[in-house]
Order: sequence, then C-alpha cells, then structure tokens
Amino acid sequence: MRANARLDLVCVSYLAGTQLLRVAEYPPANGGAVVEGITTSIAADGPLAAITAARLGRRVGLIANSVGIDPAGQRLLDILQSAGIRHTITAPRGAATPHMSVVVDDNGTRTWFAALLDAPDQVRAANLHLLTRTRLIYLDCYRVLTPAAVRAITAACSTPLLLNLGGDPADENVIDAARDRHVTMAQTSLDEADAGQAEALAADLFARLRPDAAVVTLGRLGALTRSRTGTHRAAAPPVAVAHTHGAGAAFSAGYAHALLARADIDAALRAGCRAGAAHCTTPATVPRLPTAAALAAACIPAT
Repeated sequence: MRANARLDLVCVSYLAGTQLLRVAEYPPANGGAVVEGITTSIAADGPLAAITAARLGRRVGLIANSVGIDPAGQRLLDILQSAGIRHTITAPRGAATPHMSVVVDDNGTRTWFAALLDAPDQVRAANLHLLTRTRLIYLDCYRVLTPAAVRAITAACSTPLLLNLGGDPADENVIDAARDRHVTMAQTSLDEADAGQAEALAADLFARLRPDAAVVTLGRLGALTRSRTGTHRAAAPPVAVAHTHGAGAAFSAGYAHALLARADIDAALRAGCRAGAAHCTTPATVPRLPTAAALAAACIPAT
C-alpha cells in the first residue's frame, strides 16, 4: 500500500493481546472448572474489524495504543503487518502489551477480564492524521474509550462515521460530539434472550444519535435496524459455530465493506450478518483471507 494512498476505512480503538479459555460450564463461587481449550486472538472490536475489512480487500488503517517489546506485542504487530494495515503503533522500551482474558462456556456465556494499562489514555492522545485520508471511520465508543471517541468524532469533520457501542449505553458526550457529524451507522448488541427489546433499543439509539441506521446485533438471531424508512431485519445464516469472539466486529466490517460498495441498508445488513456468521465458523479467531466463494456467499462484492 502506498504511504499516501487514500484509505477506505480507519478504525480507532485499543489494541490488546487476548486469550480465550473454553470451559464446559462456569463453576460456582469459590469453585473451579477444567479449561478444555485455549486460543489466542486480539482485542478490541476495532482491530478485529480492521483485519476483517482488510481481508475483504479494503485499504485499512488503525489508530490504537502502543504495545510492549515482548512476544505478545510482536505478535500483534505481525498480525497487522500480515493484513496490510497502515498504522503508527510503536513498541517503546519499557512498555507492556495490554492483555485480555475471555472465558467462554458451552452455553455461549462470555466473561472477560482486561488489563488495559494506560491504553485508553494513549488512544485519546494518538495522532489522528489517518482520519484525514479515509472514506469511512469506525470508532469503538465503549465507556472506557469515551474521551478518545469524542476526540476522534470531532476530528472526523465530514467523513462518515460508524459508531460501535459494544453493548454499552450511548454516552452523552459521544451524542453531543456526533450531533453535527454524519453517522452512517450506530451499532450495539443484545443477548439473544433479550431480542424482544431490540426494536425499542434501535428506536432509542436512532432518536439520540440520528444515524442513517441504528443497528442491534442479536447473535444467531441476526440483526435489526431502525432507519428513516422504518425497521429492517436480517437473519443470520445457520452455521456451525466454532466461537463467537469478534462476531460483532466481523459484522461491522461486512457492513462497512458493503457501504463502501454503495450498498443500501438492507444489503449492508445482510452482508454484516453473513460476515459475522462466517467469522464464527472458523477455528481461527483472527480473521483469515476469505475465498471468492466466501465473499459471494456473504453477498459482499469482491474488490
């Protein structure tokens, strides 16, 4: 990728090494459980969305925190380099790589423990020059990243924004910063058991952020969107799920990829659901390069 080439998508989030531990079921308090499998991945959603979009053929940048001069940090940098993602992430001497542990049981319950160190502060202070040369900006707007998200939204000017709340409530500071910006999609999630609340949640998100589409992802039940033309729904393809880590990020990447191909909301919603489902079928929790057949199955045009 040429250093001065315009990017399709820039993602802003924290970057951390991740370990996924699978157990049959969570133990009671003061009990224990046998770990049946251990997998390495990355966090947060932003880096996973960046890698997925890059694997789909998009020119992608990532704004995130530094990593350590350690095996975990080198692994993260190698993954980004392999995906061809443009970034300015450094590994300064004495720095440590943020880390997350995720415990998943056979019922699909996920619990995470994060040692983010000063990553949120670093993202808040990061150089935002990549935002000036991109067609679309993805921001993780978790509570811990609110100050960084507000700064990036302010710097976005007229570039369309894709805001991922990750299940957290929309922060008033994010809402205020986005008031005069073009929010092309605002995304959040609900557990499948709470799917009955999706329409009301999407309507509330639409009213507060005024995006082109307010999207609620629902796991195996697909996704629901509220837009100016009403409510849109898309089913998730029935697949054999190997894991769910990063499914929401894969959805975001598929949706963004479709938008960049000038798809409408319904087509983008279907593309997001299919990209999320496809991600969950592979044992690799870091996205792999999809085949042409996989792109066609996901209703995502190849580039």
